[in-house]
Amino acid sequence: MTSKERVLKTIRHEEPDRVPVGEWGIDHDHVSKIIGKHTYWRNRRDTTLALWDNRRDEVVGSMIEDYAALIEKLDYDIVTVELVPSKNHHVDEKPKEIAPGTWEDRNGNIYKYAASNDSIMDVTEREGKDEITEEDIEKAMAAVEAIDDSQYELIDYCCDRFGKDRAILCRSIDIYTPLFRSFGGNFNSDLMLTASVPEEIEKLRPVCYAYNQKLIEHCAKKGVDIMMQGQDFGMNTGCIYNPDSIREIFMPVITHVNTQITDAGMIPFYHCCGNIWKIMDDFVKTGYKGYQSIQVSAGMDNKIVKEKYGDRLTMWTGVQCETLITGTLKDVEREVCGNLELLMPGGGYIFGSTNSVQYGARTENYLHALELVRKRGWY
Repeated sequence: MTSKERVLKTIRHEEPDRVPVGEWGIDHDHVSKIIGKHTYWRNRRDTTLALWDNRRDEVVGSMIEDYAALIEKLDYDIVTVELVPSKNHHVDEKPKEIAPGTWEDRNGNIYKYAASNDSIMDVTEREGKDEITEEDIEKAMAAVEAIDDSQYELIDYCCDRFGKDRAILCRSIDIYTPLFRSFGGNFNSDLMLTASVPEEIEKLRPVCYAYNQKLIEHCAKKGVDIMMQGQDFGMNTGCIYNPDSIREIFMPVITHVNTQITDAGMIPFYHCCGNIWKIMDDFVKTGYKGYQSIQVSAGMDNKIVKEKYGDRLTMWTGVQCETLITGTLKDVEREVCGNLELLMPGGGYIFGSTNSVQYGARTENYLHALELVRKRGWY
């Protein structure tokens, strides 16, 4: 049985030969250890610095070559791909480092290094606005049209190299950014907009549909199997947004995009961290077929998700981030084997981390988890 056959059979809720394996994301420190060299794959800090130096081709070349090496080294069944920076990327004047780990660009935007995930983040305070004009919509549509073929380089390469035998998943579906970018604020102001002016957010739905349709059409032609969106609606204590706001603003958009995906012959999955019990029924009703990042540490429960939704959702989970970061090999074994026993019956189970193999986790913990699945994940 090929990896692709294994994944597709699992999604049909049939038992394959063994549990398929894949990751939403695995950060560069682990990739470097596994393939034995520096990489730009999910290397947020070094990628930002290189793009400021206009070394786009170096970055994308590394992403393609190194990720392909990782796929073969770990023998993933699912190949997760995404859009990459355009060949048209150009920075006229790179930001200046004004203090250790702090940069400022010529427009006054401030960037700071975040050690928690080894990234450089824009921390500029922006007020934003609460009204969308026709001009805003036209500019947003123009940005969608400006997506060029070079941004599909990773997707195209992986489809050509791996698509015959492995399942290809594109994680660039976006039901959030196209709805909020035009407001010009930050996450906190976006949060306020969902309560104060939902009708203004709705004006940008055509932009969201256009962006995702363009991506869907390209991926369908290349033979992508699964399209996945990754917006976190939960935190440790519950939904980030009011559940009624989520139902009003996001669920109609998600339903529309999932219909676009299904009509194109692909399968819609979602990645969502946090405690989302209050909107789980809503997610299932939108047409999703897979749920990645089932965060037990936030109050989710694999057993309950399996019992309530296991005939409709493929569960993609297996070992929590916290276990990979601070756990022992015994902790990993206990968690992985417990999930295999619970989630394997009847198919509908993909093994992976929850939510990703994060920067700073113990690589040996993750490799041990994979070893356990290879030994004990047979039907």
